[in-house]
Amino acid sequence: MMKKIGLLSVILLLNGCMTLNGDYRLVALDENGNDLAPKVQMLAQGTGIYRSKIVLCKAFPKATVRIYDIRTNEELKGKSPRKCR
Repeated sequence: MMKKIGLLSVILLLNGCMTLNGDYRLVALDENGNDLAPKVQMLAQGTGIYRSKIVLCKAFPKATVRIYDIRTNEELKGKSPRKCR
């Protein structure tokens, strides 16, 4: 139990140190590339993408999450796509 708490603390500290600016749109896709929540638009600002990704993965455990910059509509390199576990 203590190992899990320690690991979670490290992850939270690392997320806090990252400087990610901008507004993003997150999409959860199934294995065929279909949007799993077509009527829901998940938006996040800055490092909020990490919390938003967690929420999408809890709702859709086998999804692939893609993150797009709202301004440019380009996928966020290095952070997207991510497969939920």
